Amino acid sequence: MTDIDSWTVSLATWGLAQLVTGLSVALIPPQSSLRSVATAVVIVLASSFQSQVNGCFEDTRIGGPLAAMCWVNVLNAIDLLVLSRVSYDAQRQWDRKEHGKHDATTTTEAWVKNLIWSQTVAFNYRRIGTPWQIRGLPTCGDGEDRVAPSRGRYLLFCALKVVVSVVVVQLFTVDATDPYLGGVFLETSDSKVVLVPGLHWVGRRMLIRVLFTISFAVVCRFAILGGYNLTAVIAVGAGIHDPADWPPISNALTESWSLRRLTGWHQLLRRLLTSNAEFLTRTALRIPRRSSLAFPACVFFTFFLSGLFHTQMDLAFGVPIDKSGAIYFFTLQGVGMILETAVQDVFRERIRSMDIFWKKAIGYVWVGAFLLWTLPVWLYPINLQLYRDGQRLISPFLLFPSRPL
Repeated sequence: MTDIDSWTVSLATWGLAQLVTGLSVALIPPQSSLRSVATAVVIVLASSFQSQVNGCFEDTRIGGPLAAMCWVNVLNAIDLLVLSRVSYDAQRQWDRKEHGKHDATTTTEAWVKNLIWSQTVAFNYRRIGTPWQIRGLPTCGDGEDRVAPSRGRYLLFCALKVVVSVVVVQLFTVDATDPYLGGVFLETSDSKVVLVPGLHWVGRRMLIRVLFTISFAVVCRFAILGGYNLTAVIAVGAGIHDPADWPPISNALTESWSLRRLTGWHQLLRRLLTSNAEFLTRTALRIPRRSSLAFPACVFFTFFLSGLFHTQMDLAFGVPIDKSGAIYFFTLQGVGMILETAVQDVFRERIRSMDIFWKKAIGYVWVGAFLLWTLPVWLYPINLQLYRDGQRLISPFLLFPSRPL
C-alpha cells in the first residue's frame, strides 16, 4: 500500500466513525441496546485510526490533532448515543414547544431531514440550537439585541480571523533547523522532574519556561480559533448553516483570571467531557448529586478524561507513552480547580468585598504561576519530539527572530 493509499484509508476510518455515530442517532431508537453496540463500533474504528496514524502522516502536526479529535468523537458518540440518547424526534418536539415550529412534511422528507440533522449533530459539540445546548453559550452579533450579522459580513470577519490565526501561529512557531534551538533544549527535559521545584525553576531555565508557556498559549488559542472559523466559513458559505449557528467559540481570554474561567475559555469539549464524567461519578461510583464529593469527583474525571485523549495526541506526535505528560498536566488542572474552589468558598466574603482590579490581578498571577508549574510536563516532551523529527514547533523566541537566550 502506498503512502497516499494508507493516508486515505486512515482519513476514511476517521470519517467513518462520525458517519456511524450520525446514522445511529438517525436510525436506532433512543432506548435501544443497539446504540451501545454502535458505540463499541465507534471505539473500534478510533482504535484502528490510532494504530495507523503514526505510519500514515509524515507531518505529525496533522496526525496529533486528528488523533485527539478522533477520541473526542468517541466521547461525543458515548454522549449522543448512550448518555443523552439524542434523537431527531426529541429535537422536533423541542422545536414545537420552544419556537412553535410545525413540520408539515411528507414521511420521505422527514426521513431525509432526520438523516441530515443526525449527521450534523455529530459535529455539533456544543449542541447549539438543540435541547442539549450547553449553558453560557456566547451570542452571535453586536449590540444589546445581539442580532446575528448578515451572511456576507459574518463570512468576511471569519475569513479575517482565519488569516490572522494562520499568521500568528506561523510567527509563534519555529523551524527545527533553527541554529539556536539546540542550546534551548539543553535547558529543558522530557522528565516529570520539571514538576519538582529546583534547578528547572531558576535563571535561564525559568526564562525558557516562561517563553515556551506564552508561545504555547498563543498558538493553542489561535490554532483553535482558526480551525473553528475556517469550518464556519465552509458551513455558512455553503448555506448549510446560518451565522447564528456558529457563535463565537469563547468569551474574551482576558476573563481567564481563575483556573475555572481558563479551562472554560473554549467550550467545544464541555458537553462531551462533563456528561461522561457525570456518568462515572453518579452511575459508576454512585456518588449522590448533593454529596460534597460530587463536584470534586466530577471535576477530577473531567480532566482525567481530557488527559487520556490528549495522551493519544502525544502518541500521534511520536512521544513515547512513558514520556507523555498529558495525564499529569490535565489531572493537575482538575486538582488545581478543586483547590481553587475550596479557597473561594472559605474566603467568599472577603473575595466578594475586594475591588475587581485586585481580584483579577491576583487571579492572573495565580493562573500564570500554575501554568508555569504544570505546562512543561506536557509541552516539553512534545516539543522535544518535534525537534528530533525535524518538525516545526512552539517557539521560545515568541514572535521575534531567533537569538541566543
